[in-house]
Amino acid sequence: MSFLDPPDRQFSPRVIQVVALIGVAASSFTITVLSAALPDIADDLDSSTGTITWVIAGPLLAFAVFTPMAGKLGDLYGHRRMYLVGFSAAAVMSFVTAASPNAGFLIAARIVTQAFSSSTGPSALAIMMKAFPDDERTSVAGVWSAVLAASPALGVVIGGPLIDATSWRTLFVIQGIGMLVAVVASTRVLPESERRHDLTFDLLGGLFLAFGIAAVLIPLNRAGSLGWDHPVIWGGLLLAPVAFALFVWWERRTDHPLIELPVLAERNVSLPLVSQLFLNGPYMAGLVLTSLMLGADSTFAYSTTAISLLILPRPIMFAIGAWLADALVTRIGGRAVVIMGCVGIALGLALIGVGAVQGWLGFVIAGVGIAGTGSGIARPPIIAALTEAVGERDMGVGTGMLNMTGQIGAAAGISLLSALVNEDSSPERFLLVFTIAAVVAIIAIATAGAIRFPDAPTTAATTPSPTSPYSATVNPPRR
Repeated sequence: MSFLDPPDRQFSPRVIQVVALIGVAASSFTITVLSAALPDIADDLDSSTGTITWVIAGPLLAFAVFTPMAGKLGDLYGHRRMYLVGFSAAAVMSFVTAASPNAGFLIAARIVTQAFSSSTGPSALAIMMKAFPDDERTSVAGVWSAVLAASPALGVVIGGPLIDATSWRTLFVIQGIGMLVAVVASTRVLPESERRHDLTFDLLGGLFLAFGIAAVLIPLNRAGSLGWDHPVIWGGLLLAPVAFALFVWWERRTDHPLIELPVLAERNVSLPLVSQLFLNGPYMAGLVLTSLMLGADSTFAYSTTAISLLILPRPIMFAIGAWLADALVTRIGGRAVVIMGCVGIALGLALIGVGAVQGWLGFVIAGVGIAGTGSGIARPPIIAALTEAVGERDMGVGTGMLNMTGQIGAAAGISLLSALVNEDSSPERFLLVFTIAAVVAIIAIATAGAIRFPDAPTTAATTPSPTSPYSATVNPPRR
């Protein structure tokens, strides 16, 4: 019996959820503490700071490029199969990463690891969504988002002291062990999803899409260090629309497209994707800018360890907000919750900017927590609306596209706003960039708030089931 074969017995949805989330936690818990450890890694491997940032940037690019394709492969060949194959390879690569002899090897190993583990996000979410009834999808998305956010916080608490006592390599050994635990548990519990024998994977479409994404993200990521007049930057930005045009051209002609283009025109598909650009951009840029501000000599000048602890409220409050999202949607409806989340992100970023110019650390900490809460409560309703619109058969590629657009937004926000403080780290400059980020978060209300959420459950016209805030969405699932 192969480990890819489904288990002999069925488990409850709650057990399936816990096992799937073990993998989600193992794949994400390194990011915060790894960011704080970059100076130590650069010293240990005799590398420059600019080069070693690709330990973070490279995997983010890989995640954005491969996640939609991994989600589609899960839709076609089974999400359990994709989850196990991807996670097994990622576990092995984590141990390889721990043995990296130099910076180039470390960056390459991290990129390969993320390419393999890109299947875990959409596949884990698709498995959980299918295990629970439709009226619990907001709750499922909320718990998934909460674990995704809380895991990096746990990484700071556990990984930080371990790195100080041993080495940064220990972090990847722990991650590899966690991934192996997830693989073993998953082989015994996770159910197999339906395989599509009537379709084949659109490899050429996937390559066009991947090239277009890379051509956008690499210039956005490197513009701050190379300059906007560098050939890599303007060349990539010129090639990106060509790649996307080829992708659209091919998707219209192939019998088995990676993404059915008419589906993207549906409001509850296109608007969640666009909203991720405007939500994730200022939110992730705020995280990076807060770290830069707290370490700047002109503002607070804290150490790396202190900075990692001061930004810890962000993932903690994100997790709490995501956990509360389902109850809020049930009470006031999805649109109100998403608008509340956007306002929270904008308010939090504005508070951080005021804290920078006034030197008020309390404002910074409060802003970090409020922004985290806003992002946490806004995302689950958006995820639930998208999965309801695309239906179970395309859930993997749908959530993969959502993650992809979020990464594009993050890369754009970080690159563009960080460039504004490249040579001017004065408190006034930080106030300016945080104000810009807050304005973008407010603009997100126009896109995220336009998603067709039903009214609060007390409205008779939209409540065929009082416990299901998404049972009356305008665009029904495509079966």
